[in-house]
Amino acid sequence: MTTIVRAHDVARTEHAHAAEVLRPEVAAMRAVLGELSAEEWLMATDCPRWTVRDVVAHVLGNAEAALAPDLMVLRAREGALRYPRLYRLDALNEMAVDAWRDRQAGELAAEFAPLWRQVIRALPGMTEAVRGQTFDTGYPGTLPVAMGYVVDVVLARDMWMHRVDICRATGRAFATHEHDRGVVEQVLRDLDDAWTGPPLVLELTGAVSGGWQIGADAPVATVRGDAVGVLRMFSGRVEPQPDLVVEHGDSAVLGALRDARVPF
Repeated sequence: MTTIVRAHDVARTEHAHAAEVLRPEVAAMRAVLGELSAEEWLMATDCPRWTVRDVVAHVLGNAEAALAPDLMVLRAREGALRYPRLYRLDALNEMAVDAWRDRQAGELAAEFAPLWRQVIRALPGMTEAVRGQTFDTGYPGTLPVAMGYVVDVVLARDMWMHRVDICRATGRAFATHEHDRGVVEQVLRDLDDAWTGPPLVLELTGAVSGGWQIGADAPVATVRGDAVGVLRMFSGRVEPQPDLVVEHGDSAVLGALRDARVPF
């Protein structure tokens, strides 16, 4: 019998442990990058406009922003001018991709580990003043996000999801690791924090298996789905939609679940 965990009770990643959460995901992504052929770097991904190469450039841009928050501010300002039709965060991400545009794929792969090692070393010493800075994504109906939340929680999950993107683009199986559960549980904690739909139990299978209650009251349904597919859905990746199965209860919860979004 599956033990059901209240998503609300999942402990938020503490800053003191953020580097240790990030470290195994960096290693997992580095392993994938080391396998890519020249042709695979040019393959399209589920991220609009981005090839595998662009996804890696974006991930490198995340490392640069974590090491130099002032650079993030500068790129956001310039991105608003260069990409006026994009939301602020999307424009910022495009600026990071542009910054690595002239580098060869081999150079991006070579820069990946040293740059992220710097991030892992620097995270514990990040000051509260920097962690308290906020960034407005520009997305409608969303609040500004704190830098502390970005580096403690989002960096690892964003890289995890982009590892999924690269594996899907290149036809690779997504390799599972022990740290995947922690990434997934932080997503479910965020989902629960913002949840306004009917309470339910979400049973995940595949890369991470288990059951989590979303919402405070008695669940009206139990829904089962593949962990990677469900997280892709929460990230806004719309195709293909995961095969969600209502084990029992009210199938109306599916609409709220498919509409839910979590920051990545």
